[in-house]
Amino acid sequence: MSARGNTSAQNRAASALGAAASSTSGQPAETPRAALKRHVAPTEGLAVAQNDIHNFLFESHGQIFDMAMMYAESAGFKRDHLSYAAFGLIAFFLVFGSVARLLCNLIGFGYPTYASVKAIRSPGGDDDTVWLIYWTCFAVLYLVDFFSEAILSWFPFYYIAKACFLVYLYLPQTQGSVMFYETIVDPLVIFVDKNLDKFYYNRSN
Repeated sequence: MSARGNTSAQNRAASALGAAASSTSGQPAETPRAALKRHVAPTEGLAVAQNDIHNFLFESHGQIFDMAMMYAESAGFKRDHLSYAAFGLIAFFLVFGSVARLLCNLIGFGYPTYASVKAIRSPGGDDDTVWLIYWTCFAVLYLVDFFSEAILSWFPFYYIAKACFLVYLYLPQTQGSVMFYETIVDPLVIFVDKNLDKFYYNRSN
């Protein structure tokens, strides 16, 4: 995935969320998901991500990378096929490896941590909001790992499914975390808030 693709996708998402945070002409502020849908749709985002990965493979990334690709091509391996093999190896360890949980978590917080640090360093707070939403969703999904042994007993593909979903959540081209936040996390927090308010109100009376 090219840095240009990531940056432009993050800028689109950040500007969409920034527009959602403010109201114009006295109208209620647009929700983050509604604003983001005007900029990128999930299916289109996945296509953009695939194209960015393809572009990444054929761009120069330093002498070591270029030499490795040159030797691979001289041995008869295409760059696309190498990427498929890498993804296949990762998928294998996510299903059969003893480090499936660790690998899944690395996929879930490796790139997001890097991008979050860059967002903190950048001026403005819109891109910070994008990653704050992701980390909130990540924390909710991390709780599911408490039941991972029970889940794996009847669904052995749990970690590969979770890893794919995490990638969908944080890819700048898809920004699935915004949809997950508005459909699952935010309603859950509202439900908890209401019940806590009722609990404290009943105790005070």
